Amino acid sequence: MLRGTSTILMVVAVLAVVGFMWWLDRKAGSLDTEVAPVLEEVTESVPVDLDAAVLAAEPASAVGETGYLRSVAVAQRLGRGAFSLQLDSAVTYPVLLSSDLIQMDTQVYGGDMVTLYGHVFTLNDSIRSVWVNQDAVDQANSSAIPMSPSFIMADSLSFN
Repeated sequence: MLRGTSTILMVVAVLAVVGFMWWLDRKAGSLDTEVAPVLEEVTESVPVDLDAAVLAAEPASAVGETGYLRSVAVAQRLGRGAFSLQLDSAVTYPVLLSSDLIQMDTQVYGGDMVTLYGHVFTLNDSIRSVWVNQDAVDQANSSAIPMSPSFIMADSLSFN
């Protein structure tokens, strides 16, 4: 009598699982509705001319700006992906090259005159250490990264 009962229980268990799966499929099918994606409004930032005097006096005020910084002298090459600009006689300002410029092996040296286009971001100690860890800045030049609250990520660079 136990043999027949275990076979019947196995069949009932399989039928219960199949029935439950069929019920789930029916419920899931009734939930199908079309969902339209919600796109957020993207405001295009209009490139501006970044003022070297403003960057020298209040570097944090330019965070979020996208634009051109024209005819500025390079103070020092910090590594394969970063350098500093000489904004005035006392203020240097950090620039990080975009990955495209690094892949093109763009070489920038102290004394070069450059015009660059890029976006201004906030700069802190964590970001500085990432630059060194990812070899954008040479280990020997890590202490030469300007202590500015912002930096420019250069998307394009031309020599004057």
